[in-house]
This record gives sequence, structure tokens and C-alpha cells, in this order.
Amino acid sequence: MMVDRFDLFRYACISSLLVLAVGCAEHAISCRPDPVRPAVALRSGQEISIASSCGQFVVPPCVNLEDGITEDEAIALALANNSTFQSLLTTLTMAEGDAIQAGLLTNPNLGTFFQVGVKQWEWTLYAPIEAYLLRPERERIANSDYQRIAHSLIQSGLTLVRDVRVAHTDLALAQQQLELASEAREIRQGIADLTGRRFERGEISDLESMTAKVDAATAHANIVALEQNVQVARNRLDNLLGMPYASQPTVAVPSDEWQSDAETFTNVDILIDEALRVRPDMCAANWAVTTAAHRAHLARRLFWRIDGVADANQKGEKGYEVGPGLRFDIPIFNRNQGGRLRSAAEWEQACRNRDVVRDQIVQEVRTAAAQVSLTNQNLDIFNQDVVPVLDEALSIAKKGYEGGGAPYLLVLQATTQYLDARGRVLDQQAGLRRARAELERAVGHKLNPSSVSPHETFVPEDSPLDPVAPAPAATSDERTTESPLPTFFESVEPE
Repeated sequence: MMVDRFDLFRYACISSLLVLAVGCAEHAISCRPDPVRPAVALRSGQEISIASSCGQFVVPPCVNLEDGITEDEAIALALANNSTFQSLLTTLTMAEGDAIQAGLLTNPNLGTFFQVGVKQWEWTLYAPIEAYLLRPERERIANSDYQRIAHSLIQSGLTLVRDVRVAHTDLALAQQQLELASEAREIRQGIADLTGRRFERGEISDLESMTAKVDAATAHANIVALEQNVQVARNRLDNLLGMPYASQPTVAVPSDEWQSDAETFTNVDILIDEALRVRPDMCAANWAVTTAAHRAHLARRLFWRIDGVADANQKGEKGYEVGPGLRFDIPIFNRNQGGRLRSAAEWEQACRNRDVVRDQIVQEVRTAAAQVSLTNQNLDIFNQDVVPVLDEALSIAKKGYEGGGAPYLLVLQATTQYLDARGRVLDQQAGLRRARAELERAVGHKLNPSSVSPHETFVPEDSPLDPVAPAPAATSDERTTESPLPTFFESVEPE
């Protein structure tokens, strides 16, 4: 085809504009900055503050460090300052970059021969057509992977919330045990003083007096050991909260919400259904299957190499000449057989990993619910039956010993039983808080009697996250709608 200079320039401009228009077109990328924080806040009941720079400690508005740290304040501090969690959140931006990159077309290629000597000027423009054809599938892969990573990060946030609640409970328990040990020292010291006065009056033997002094010294030694336990628990909590090194010692304020609604936390079947429906790692596993299926579909077409060609030369028989064409690979040897086989195996692995996650969720919910129920029952027994009786027995024994009518062995036994029961009550309360923290993480959100709803998805209304992974569209050569594996494997078998 013969064209003049103006037509040649016009064709070149039109070709360039078409390539730019296709490459710069807007595409449906589901990414939007930071959808993880609102979702974690909705599930945990705590807002997340964002540090303005690395290494900066942020105190959320709801936190007051002067009067100790409650469990909710500890969660808010950890979500804002925990270094590991903040580092994980950056992977979402990486996934967003991958999603954007998946929507970009390959740059066109221009080859030219300059006019030197008798050689005429020629140029050839190559535009990769397969990049445009494969772009929708690449975008679906990137967006599915973005959803998977986002839900995995939400699960990481819930795991951090669980760890903080357990660490806060451990510190509160250590502090309460230290207070109980101080009370025990005062009780044993009082008995030792009473024993000394009775020994001076000649009412008891020297051996009985020395036994009381040994008990008082042992109580003091226990305080020193418990002070070390408090420091260890404080260091663990401070690490989770991201507290500065030079900060004041953290004081945990015990939570009063250790009592549980038995009907809410022991209906295991409802809790399992709820966890399988809304738990983030289950959503992430579903999205992983969808991503693997999209990759398997893309693997069938990765061997495509098709270029649109525009070729022109300066001096043909009738002047400037330009014409279109195609350049493509002939798929005689390489049809991506290995890639298709690998993608099919990755799809199967994703399905089996989803089964692993499902089984793990069922096991975690059952175990945590059983722990809540058992600890709740034990706590009721101690509070209603054991502690009141021992309190009364200790009072009677002390009065009898003070009056000289009861032996020291009876007082020692009553004191030991009373302090042991008080310690068991503290252990059961802490165990119930730990079990509830484990159960709420296992279910995937904070529990209360009205929180289990078959319609709640725990995703903010304006969030780009989707808790339900869509099934990829079946292709025409698939023989089953349940698994693409038979088609994939048959397609790579040697003929």
C-alpha cells in the first residue's frame, strides 16, 4: 500500500494512540489502602492508631497509662505499636502493587533500520496482543491474592489480640498472686508472733515455735520468687505492646469480665458454624483456592506469543509503504505442559490446605469451648462451696489456737488450705480469661450473647474485602465442574 509522508505520520500517530489508550485504560482492581485495620477493629472492638514513622510509640486516645493498663487498652496499644504486626501490614501494599502491575500491558517494541548508503529507512512496530488477551486473568489472580493476603493479615491481628489478652492475664495473675503471698506472709507472721507469745508463757514447746517462724520465713521467700514472675510477665506484655525501654513499669488492671455466659460459649455446633463462615484464615484459604484455579486457567494460555506488526519502509516502488501483520509462535513443542501440571498440583494443594484450615478451626473451637466450660464449672465450685467453708474454718482455728484450745498443726493446715483455695480461685479466673481469649480467636471475633448471627460478616460496609471467594468460571474444555485436575493432567500427557 502506497502512502505519502502525511499519511505515514498519521498512521504512526494513530497506532501509538491506540496502544497508549489500551495500556492506560482503567481496570477493576479491588485494592484500596488499609482495609485490614477497620476489619480488625470491627472484630476485636478496638480502633487501630497508625504510627507516623518507624519506631514511634503511639498512645491511642482511649489509653491512659497513668492508672494502669486494662485489657482493652493493652489491645489498642499492641495493634498500634507491635512491630511484627506493623511489618506484616506492609505486605498488603506489596500485594496492591502486584495487582496494579498485573493490569499493565507489555510495552510495544520498535525496530528500525537507518538510511545509510543505499539502505532505505525502515521501521517495524510490534505490539504484544497476548498481553491484552491475558490481562483479565492476571488481574483476577492478583486481586484474589490481594484478598487472601488481606484476610491473612486480619487473622494475624486476631492472633495478636489473643496473645495480648493472654499476656495481660498472666501479668494480672502474677500481680494478684504476689498480693496473695503478701497477705499469706502477714497471716503467717501473725501466727508466728502469737506462737512466740505462747512460747514465752510456756504454753507450747520450742519446736512448735520454730515451726511457725520457718513458715513465716518461707512465706517471705515466696514473695521474692513471685516478684520475679511479675517481672517476667511484664517483660512479655511490654514486648507485645511495643513499649519503649525507658517507660514506667506496666501495671495490668485485672478484668472483671471473667464470668462467661454458659449458653453462648458451650453451644459448640453454632460456634463451629460461625467460625467456618467468618474466620479470616478460612476466607483466606478459600481465596487461595480461587487464586490457584485462576493460575491453572492462565497456565493453559501462557505459551501464547502474538504480536501485532506495523511495518513501513521509506522507498518502495510507489513511494512510502506501510502495512499491518502478525508475528506469533507456532506451539509445536512447548505448550507449557510443565507449567500446567504444576498449576494443577498447586490447585490441589490449595484445596487440601483449605481442608487443613477447616479441621484446625473445628479442633480449636471445640478445645477452647471445652476449656471455657470446664474452667467455669471449677470456678463456681471454688467460689460457692470451697472458699466460704475454708474461710470459716480458718477463723475458727485461729480463735481456738489463740485461746489455747487448738493445736498449731490444725491452724497450719487450715491456713494452708485457705491460701491454696484462694490461689486456685485466681488460677481459675485467669484460666477462664485465657480460654475465652482462645475461643474468641477460634471463632474469629469478640463474643457476647448477641454476637453470633448467621448474617454478620464482620467486614465494614465500605471495605473492598469480600469474605466469600467466588468460584472461577469454568472453561469449555473442563469435563467436570468440581475439579479441573483431570483436564489439566490429560492435557499434558504425551500423545
